[in-house]
Amino acid sequence: MNTRTRWTIGILIVLVIGLGIALIIVAADDSGDDGGGATSPGTTTTRTEQTTTSSPTTTSSTTTTAPNGGSGVPGGTTTPGGEGGL
Repeated sequence: MNTRTRWTIGILIVLVIGLGIALIIVAADDSGDDGGGATSPGTTTTRTEQTTTSSPTTTSSTTTTAPNGGSGVPGGTTTPGGEGGL
């Protein structure tokens, strides 16, 4: 078999597989589109979005930080205005 023929057949097979995968993706698309195409003259389409409201959730927790704003050494103590460090 000629090399050019092999390449042509290979490219055609890849194109057919690609088109098959694209068709599967398009067929499986569930975007919830209602297919809102063209409407006849004189008609109006109104779309509304569903809105939900909920109260904000708040939690309370206490954290202690070192005087410089960083986190302290586990098991150690810090003194405000102290000197030294690592």
